[in-house]
Amino acid sequence: MSSSRGLEIDFAEPAMAHVARAAFDLNGFSAEYVELSGAEPYDFRSRGENHYLALHDITLTDGELRVDGLPTLHKKDLRDTITFVPKGCGIEGWCQPQPRTNRFVAMYFDPKAIRDDLAGRYSEWDPAPFAYSRDPQLRATLKKLEAVLRAPHVDELHAESVCLLASLEVFGVMADRQGRLSDRQIAAVTDFVEGHLQATVGLAELAAVAGLSRFHFSRAFKATTGENPHSFVQRRRISRAVTLLAQVDLPIDAIAGAVGYKGTPQFRRAFHDVMGTSPLKYRLQR
Repeated sequence: MSSSRGLEIDFAEPAMAHVARAAFDLNGFSAEYVELSGAEPYDFRSRGENHYLALHDITLTDGELRVDGLPTLHKKDLRDTITFVPKGCGIEGWCQPQPRTNRFVAMYFDPKAIRDDLAGRYSEWDPAPFAYSRDPQLRATLKKLEAVLRAPHVDELHAESVCLLASLEVFGVMADRQGRLSDRQIAAVTDFVEGHLQATVGLAELAAVAGLSRFHFSRAFKATTGENPHSFVQRRRISRAVTLLAQVDLPIDAIAGAVGYKGTPQFRRAFHDVMGTSPLKYRLQR
């Protein structure tokens, strides 16, 4: 088994391996969530074609990790630990997992893909690898990425936002003071969202409307509105859905498609998140 961009996994007995995987590849970022059930040993390696960032929930009876520039590691309890291996840095090792459901979430990205979002910072920086480390803030962000990957449908705007945040956190980008969007920019973004509620809206598209990089737009939007772009788009979609629900002859699955959701279950979850009830119950109560 291999990822689309980085980590290759080879089981000693592939027929005995029980693997569940979810992945996406989006605008310079690739991510995967992998569950490994049972105790089948495996080798792993990466050629270092991209930056590699992973959060582990794994326990081993034995194992070894070798990363260029780091001492060989033989840690067994990898739960809540994070590994970062920069582009060009090799990684390999082997694992004898304990008989439980072990899992990890990993992200792969090329630093050139986010150069504009870094606004020149760290563009020439040569980051060092670290393995099996702990960082509560980065862990929380990678758990959000895990939730995105485990959802029935990938929300591309949310996924892109979380990946960008994780990459910026691992690069150590900290802002002392966030800028704000002008009234004109807010109006332009709002008009764009309202005109594209049925379509997939990406962070890069919203940033382009405001004339900013994804990184600066995401920060400035949150500072100006108090919510992130994903929440804003979701709220506008549900607001339109509320209007459509007044048309009692319009099926709920048709409303879901009209406001940009790929299926009724995804729409129901989003509606409940915003309104605290299901679309059907809301319609019956009106």
